[in-house]
Parts: sequence; C-alpha cells; structure tokens
Amino acid sequence: PHTGRLALYLLGLQATCPSPSPHRSLVTWLKYYLEEDWTGSRRHGHPLTSYYQYGLGVLALCVHHKRVREEVIRRLLTAQHHGKLGHGGNAVDTEAVVALAFTCLERRRLVGSGLAAELRAAADGTSRNMAETQGPDGIIGNIYSTPWALQVFLATGACQTEPAFGQAVDALLENLDAFGTAATMAQVLPALHGRSYLDVASMHCREEPDTLTPLDMEPLAEVLGNKTVQLVVECPLPWCYELRLYDHAVPVPATASLLDVLQAAAALEHHNFRFHTRDTPQGPFLTQVLGLEARQEKRNYWQLLTAPNTPLQMGIADYRPQDGETLILRLSEW
Repeated sequence: PHTGRLALYLLGLQATCPSPSPHRSLVTWLKYYLEEDWTGSRRHGHPLTSYYQYGLGVLALCVHHKRVREEVIRRLLTAQHHGKLGHGGNAVDTEAVVALAFTCLERRRLVGSGLAAELRAAADGTSRNMAETQGPDGIIGNIYSTPWALQVFLATGACQTEPAFGQAVDALLENLDAFGTAATMAQVLPALHGRSYLDVASMHCREEPDTLTPLDMEPLAEVLGNKTVQLVVECPLPWCYELRLYDHAVPVPATASLLDVLQAAAALEHHNFRFHTRDTPQGPFLTQVLGLEARQEKRNYWQLLTAPNTPLQMGIADYRPQDGETLILRLSEW
C-alpha cells in the first residue's frame, strides 16, 4: 500500500486550498490503505510499509478532519509504548510523525476525552525525549530528522519553554545546504517559519495570496577532475564471518556523491561489490550490501560513517566525500 506517498500528497493538496471535490476519493483510498497496511502485522508484527508511513496516514486523515477508528490509533500508541518506532534519525522521524498525529487528533477533538489525555501525554513525552537526545551540535537524531523534532516542539507548545528548540533552529540555519531536495525542503521550511504540518488543518484559504512565482536558477559551476574514495564495509555482529568485508579505493568524478561511489564500486571488475537501495521521500536508503540485508525485524541497519567513527548527517545521494576520504558502511544493531 502507498500509505506514506498518498498521505504526503493529501497534506500538500490541503495546503493548496483546493475545492472539496477533487480529493474526497483520495481520502477514502487512504483509509483503505491504512487497513491494508496493517495486515502486515499478522505476519511481521508491524505495518507492511512502516510506522512512519502509518503515522503519516493518520496525520493526513486528521488534517482533513476525518475521524480515525480508535483501534487504528491504539496500534500507534502500543508501538510507541513498546519502543517499536525505529532507530537513530529514523526513530526521530517516526516518533515525530506519530506525535503530530496524536496532537492533531487531540486538538481537533476527534477522539474521546480519555483517549485524548493519553495522546496528549504520549506527545508530551516524545517532546521531552527529543530534547534529552539532542546532541551538543544542536542536532536531534540527524540533520534531516531535526525539522521533524522542531515541528513536535511547535505543535506541543514546548518551543516556548524548551532550550533545545532554539539550539536546533541554530543547527538548521548552519546546515541549510543539506536541504537540497523538494522532500527535505518541505520538512525544514515550516519549522523555520514557526509552523508544523498541523497548521495545514486550520489554514484560512481566503487570506492566502498566490505567491508561487518561477525561480530562475543559475546552473552550478562545473567541477572538473577526479577523486579517490576509500570504501570500507564492516560487519561487527557476532554472526559475520569477519569484521572487514570490503576495503578498496574507488576512483570517481570530483562531484560524485556517496551513491555515485557505490555505483562506481559495483562497476569495478573483480571487486564483486554489490548493493541495493529502497526509495523513500528523503531519497534512496541503503538496505543491502554484499548480500547482507538490513531488516527492521532483526533490529539492524547500515550505518554510514566517515573514518574513523563519525556518522554521516546526510543520505547516500546527498553526501559528497572529499578526495582521499574513507567511508565506512557498517551493519549495526539498534
């Protein structure tokens, strides 16, 4: 089911102040996808897509002023209480989406008073946890998950009292060049304007001027030459037959991203390097390297680092390594 994609589309559609008729059937489809998505729990213990997409679906329905069955909401509450919402930056994204959905349902009075109190407590707890996990650089999770955390602070009102809010805003302003895709811009711009996705539900469309104008962008200056990146694959888990599975220098063009490095390594003869990715709204996500697959049910993922041990704050399509840099793909547990 395309739960997350349709949810994001409906959120964007609502923000454009459309007439009611075009998207009524899409809201019905989203309700259907939410039910289809949950069929995965019978086999895997989690939605067929992810809790992130499932939470987005509930949020989109709420923003469109549609009631959600209590059983659907309880699924997210149970997942949050049992720590099933992911790891690292992915956990911040998922927890934030779920907290926004809870806050929307409580604020729009789409649930009973008892459940509303539970949802408010869960959202407030998420806000506190995010503040506690903030790094010394102001980033929460990673640079791309930080806007989600800011939206939670804004939605719950913690932005007025929580010092982590101002520190996170400063971190975003120092790293704006990381937000180069439409999906990442859509996450960071509301937060920098003091808004969250919940504000889409209360827009006054008659007061919204048409401010969309074409933007003439100058082409980026061409960078000539090549660079060499040392690519390392590690598996420190007990069931791996050795720690370092791959360690080779990979020549690439000077402007190459990490994704370009992986593709170049796969094209080299006699190295037998192979990898797989999964498309997400934030860009390609690394899922398998050298036949080793990261799976949520096994609680592992491919961690991206620059040597010796610094986690990357960008995705594989956005990070552009320097000449001579060593990049490590490490299969890790969460």
